Amino acid sequence: MNDPPGNRGRIQAQGGGVEESESWAAENPPTWQAGLNMLHDLKKKLHKSERKNREELFEKAEGYIRAAGKKGGMDAPVTKSFKKKNSKDVRVDIEVILGVAFVSMAILLIAIIFF
Repeated sequence: MNDPPGNRGRIQAQGGGVEESESWAAENPPTWQAGLNMLHDLKKKLHKSERKNREELFEKAEGYIRAAGKKGGMDAPVTKSFKKKNSKDVRVDIEVILGVAFVSMAILLIAIIFF
């Protein structure tokens, strides 16, 4: 029996009739660059008006991922929601469910080589 991947999480757009996500489940943690790619892929899944409605939320999520990369990543569990002001439920969520996420490429290479 195979062990489940040690790093899992997702980035999602929720509310206002939207429920889309990009997820990962991998032995190696995603880099912050991979996190930004997932965020970009999530945006592409949304209708233009849904993207525009969450534009500020996506910018905040991008900044959060970049900051995590500068700090060496983030350890699970993490649940961070960026909520639209004056909205009941429109948001962009980042969840690190298991392991680590948004590491720098240098840290990932060191981990692969030495561990």
